[in-house]
Amino acid sequence: MLISHSHRFIFFHIAKTAGISVRKALGPYCEEPERFRIPRPPVSIKGKPNPFYEIWESLLLHATAQDARKELPGDSFGSYFKFAFVRNPWDWQVSMYHFILREETHIRHELVKSMGGFEPFLEWVVATPRPYPKGGLKYQYEAIADGQGELLVDFVGRYESLPQDFQQVCQQIGVEAALPHLNKSSHHDYRTYYNDRTRRMVAEHFETDIALFQYRFGD
Repeated sequence: MLISHSHRFIFFHIAKTAGISVRKALGPYCEEPERFRIPRPPVSIKGKPNPFYEIWESLLLHATAQDARKELPGDSFGSYFKFAFVRNPWDWQVSMYHFILREETHIRHELVKSMGGFEPFLEWVVATPRPYPKGGLKYQYEAIADGQGELLVDFVGRYESLPQDFQQVCQQIGVEAALPHLNKSSHHDYRTYYNDRTRRMVAEHFETDIALFQYRFGD
């Protein structure tokens, strides 16, 4: 999550939807809150990185809209412009797979590498309640919807139309920002990774994301 009091916006970061690029572009306009769940720890202690700050920073990074509604003071949640970006769920799974394979320090790297392919990876994701560590969400809607599935944000951009949607956000919040392309996972067209069975697996297991964000296989 990023929050800007000067420009009155809140950005919710969903993994593998260009969130790091958005954070890089909008970070100069943002401030860390004095408190989020706990008071903000100091960044360092006696010149050394403070591990408690790193934990707190991770909590802030992965904060959901429900978290923000509960934790942010005053009327900032209700009155600020809130937004996020989402991605086609079939493409999202392929991107997550390649990201974990690429990042040798990722806590799931060895496990996913040992699976030997995308199909067993997808089977594991579907069967595992919380496959991703450190607050990573299994479903995109969890970041920006309430317990009844109602959206808590004002704008949902798409990874597939990122440049246009990001510029729409910039116009709304009154900033001029360039969007770098960072943390990109390189892979073939996501459709080539699927067969009929795995295509149905995503359609059935991620049906809430697909319906809420109006995606189809091939988008």
